[in-house]
Amino acid sequence: MKKFLAVFLVVLLAGMPVAANELIPVRHFFEHAKFNNMKVSPDGKHIAFTFQEDTEVKLAVMKLSNMAVTSSFAFGENMHVVNFHWGNKSRVLMEVAEITGNLVNMNGTAVNLYAANIDGTRRTELFRTERSNYTILHLLPDQPDRILIGKRHYAEKNGMRAFTIDINRAKERYLDDQPQGVIAGLIADNSGVIRIGIEYIKGDTFDENKTVIHYKKNDSWQQLDLPSKRANPDVRPLGFSADNSRAYFSSNHDMAQDDVAGVFVYDFNTSEVSLIARHAYSDVGRAFYSHQGDVLAIDYMATNNEVEFINREHRDAKLLAGLQAAFPGQAVSITSFDRAGKTALFRVSSDVNPGEFYLYDTENGQARYLASALGKLKKEQLQPMQQISFTARDGKVIRGLLTLPDNAGKNLPLIVNVHGGPFGPFDSWGYNSEVQYLANRGYAVLQINFRGSGGYGDDFQRAGRLQWGHAMQDDVTDGTLWAIEQGIADKERICIYGGSYGGYAALWGVIKEPDLYKCSVGYVGVYDMPLFFKGDGSDASRSGSIEQYISSHVGVGDDYMRSISPVHHVDKIKAELFIVHGSRDVRVPIVHANNLKKALDEIGKPYEWLVKEDGHGFFKVDHRVELYSKMAEFFDKHIGKVE
Repeated sequence: MKKFLAVFLVVLLAGMPVAANELIPVRHFFEHAKFNNMKVSPDGKHIAFTFQEDTEVKLAVMKLSNMAVTSSFAFGENMHVVNFHWGNKSRVLMEVAEITGNLVNMNGTAVNLYAANIDGTRRTELFRTERSNYTILHLLPDQPDRILIGKRHYAEKNGMRAFTIDINRAKERYLDDQPQGVIAGLIADNSGVIRIGIEYIKGDTFDENKTVIHYKKNDSWQQLDLPSKRANPDVRPLGFSADNSRAYFSSNHDMAQDDVAGVFVYDFNTSEVSLIARHAYSDVGRAFYSHQGDVLAIDYMATNNEVEFINREHRDAKLLAGLQAAFPGQAVSITSFDRAGKTALFRVSSDVNPGEFYLYDTENGQARYLASALGKLKKEQLQPMQQISFTARDGKVIRGLLTLPDNAGKNLPLIVNVHGGPFGPFDSWGYNSEVQYLANRGYAVLQINFRGSGGYGDDFQRAGRLQWGHAMQDDVTDGTLWAIEQGIADKERICIYGGSYGGYAALWGVIKEPDLYKCSVGYVGVYDMPLFFKGDGSDASRSGSIEQYISSHVGVGDDYMRSISPVHHVDKIKAELFIVHGSRDVRVPIVHANNLKKALDEIGKPYEWLVKEDGHGFFKVDHRVELYSKMAEFFDKHIGKVE
């Protein structure tokens, strides 16, 4: 298999050489993906795939024998098929949500569930998220007309409850078999039997919230007693072994401090919990599954695609290992199998590959190229992304990513690109359109996973609490100084840029360090912190737990919020500014940009300004092209390009 795949790739990917330093049209980076995801049907005869058009993400079904599209499904402006599944060989399930910008995350976003036949008929709404929401727990392949869901109703005191739902008629059937308590999540084993329940106990403060794990053994529910060294460990179920005798989960319960989540296994026969894998600095990321649903391997989210096998002897694990060997230096994930495990559909991606999809026949060892996400971009034109680390001023190790332009030397013009969130999200290795675009324009790009970022353990994320404008910003500053000390960046040619929280950091960076950055781009940023604390009308501000969250993570009181608010400190800014926002942003309303504009106008500070009728991160391609074209012009004007 490995030999065949290696030959296959040489033939497939061979072509005319492409100059690495060729200037790539801006639209090639920021056009919509032709294919977001693909999955093969249970009988191996069709493929369902998602793709983007204008403000929508749609789903289509293709017949493999002739590659003809048999149907497609759209749900209207800003409506995205955020996930999809094969309910059976002739019916697809679509999870649909309104997404009003490409920086919007899914937390708190209402998702509705639909089903339709592959010929386009019998489109049915199975679940509308209003007073209740749902989670798909198992597709129940042995019951082709039903799936297992967990349902939460806002007035239900017991939290999530289990139901099966008919995917043809949307009829629900309650399953009265789950643990007591306010259940936040249920997990089914490979047979579709609920075996684990996650209980959530809300405390008076954020840190007093508790999580309790329940498991079913010998037809009775019991509580898993983890000998934890932490007040509230982070436990995340990963899946089961093929015979359902072992449950795998990630956890940090055994580390009192400086934690990272490792992989543990619970043996239902012996009632023992064992650690089987842990990385030096990264939390556990995805799990990889066989065609039967059992766990084969995991990866580590804050690394350059490091994968650790849990069951290397499984046939499908050997397939995954073979594919990894055939695509060295790239991330390989099997998106789906047919029911018999004879056909696998897999995705390959990397820092220089936006994504390619292939079909693999496990019986004859033949692979077949299907499609590319962004086919106009060539790997030879893009630049590798490397891991970096440095020690912050207080001794904490901070990690990040560095991408250099082609034929880079020393003392380069540098863009410090700050990620959003800030608590939980992090910059990870892989294709990034902004980074590759800026590198193609001659800029080094530094991404810093400041304290508060996810991926490096709960303690590292907690270290960012109450550090907006303080230690989180100092980490960004220290990373910038590191790049200067290493000879990477020309200290006279550095700009800072970010979106959402990154937009805040881009403005606060030039306030706190007025002589470090020559220019700043704030994109859909949070700038008026007192308004943010009181409620700025955003969708997030309407959450019932937002006050508890802001108090524990950002700060309290008008005076404190003013002390870390860009709107209230614009007189300290020396750098050139470019402010960008969407007039229809519901996550960070445009009032933040307008209040910043007013404050700048009052002191006569010049700035560039771009507002488009778009959301939290521009989704329309023409808007993206205009933004990034103007951004490159702005950077060229103020810090120049490599000669």
